[in-house]
Amino acid sequence: MTFKTKLLLITILPLVAVSGLIGGITFFQASRLIEAQTRAVEERILSSKRQEVQNAVSLALTSIQKLYEEEQGGREAAQNEAKRILNDITFGEDGYFFVYLKDGTNIVHPKLPDLVGGKWWDLQDPNGNYVIRNLMAAAEAGGGFHRYVWDKPSAGMNAEKLGYAVMLDKWDWMLGTGLYIDDIAREVALVRADFTANVQQTVLVIFFITMIAILLSLTAVATVSFSEQKFADGKLKELTHRIVDVQEQERKRVSSELHDSISQLLVSVRYGIEMLHSKSPENGDLQVQAERCLRILDDAIAEVRRISKDLRPSILDDMGLSAALVSLAKDFEAQSGITVEISADRCRNRLPDSAKTALYRVVQEALTNVARHSAAAYVSIRLVAGERTLTLTIQDDGVGIPLPLPQLGGLGIRNMRERIETHGGTMVMSRVGAQGTMIRVTMPMLPEESRTAA
Repeated sequence: MTFKTKLLLITILPLVAVSGLIGGITFFQASRLIEAQTRAVEERILSSKRQEVQNAVSLALTSIQKLYEEEQGGREAAQNEAKRILNDITFGEDGYFFVYLKDGTNIVHPKLPDLVGGKWWDLQDPNGNYVIRNLMAAAEAGGGFHRYVWDKPSAGMNAEKLGYAVMLDKWDWMLGTGLYIDDIAREVALVRADFTANVQQTVLVIFFITMIAILLSLTAVATVSFSEQKFADGKLKELTHRIVDVQEQERKRVSSELHDSISQLLVSVRYGIEMLHSKSPENGDLQVQAERCLRILDDAIAEVRRISKDLRPSILDDMGLSAALVSLAKDFEAQSGITVEISADRCRNRLPDSAKTALYRVVQEALTNVARHSAAAYVSIRLVAGERTLTLTIQDDGVGIPLPLPQLGGLGIRNMRERIETHGGTMVMSRVGAQGTMIRVTMPMLPEESRTAA
């Protein structure tokens, strides 16, 4: 283990240990607090519901008290009137009263009239809870509560309900009502979610503080250990980038001079010799000499144009990267006799000019290497512009790079990689199967905001 690694471990491990301990204790204590708080909230809401349902039963008892005590018109008439009154009393959206006889027969149920007249002593809710039996037991004990699952009319589905029942001993009636408490679960869930979010936020803050502390430590160690090396690397990359820029500017200047100056001068001289040639038809020797000079001038003009194009193809500036690569492929195929298949997407305005130049130079250098070293008969070039990334693939069917793969330290390969890395891209060179070489370049692209051809 190196000294730098030991220094990093000594600096970071205590921070991680302390932060983990603090986070664990915080999480444990917060979990206990959440459970206590949610239980308190649930109990507070349940207490309020109990009081509400007791008040509702008291109201129902008051409404039938005179009938129960006096039984005017006889017991049956009093009971029928009491049933009518209880059927008509509702509260809230789902509040109603029910009455069961001691054998479990329902005689009042305004929301579920199908139950009236039926004997429901053995009725169980979905959890296997005997609803009527337990309500009857609570009522006979002097009035009490019972929680069960029951149909909720407004929702059309089952929900948990808090029931309260009392006995009317003279009539052998169990009178009760209830409130649905599914809203308690929602409120408790909200409270729990709020507490949990706070805990998570606290743990996240601890995590971020730890990360910041670690980053600060790493930065300090890196600054002490590697500042000079990073400074040198940065300056070297900056110098390399500057050299490439100056080189391209000089290439462009020389290319322009060759094309606009020397080439034009040679063309002018050619026009002059053509004029001499046309005006001296009777002088055979002069005609032969003029024709020889014209051939030499044509070769010179073609060579100047070739050099100018190699230095800086004007099509790259005028028509864009895609057209320039197609032109380069055609020229290479004509000069080398190697078949080139090319497919190049247009990059539009999503790459800076310097990046397009870098890609063009990479293809140019790769084709030069193919011609010199690969003994290939076929080359494939693919330029694919994705949503965020451009991919360039150059593959040949030649002898391939030797195995094991070399460190790719040649000047040409290094220049290719540095050009790509300058623009945030990567270049990978690999062998394809038993033979052939593939170069794969990826480069980030700007967001597609306009449609101008590039």
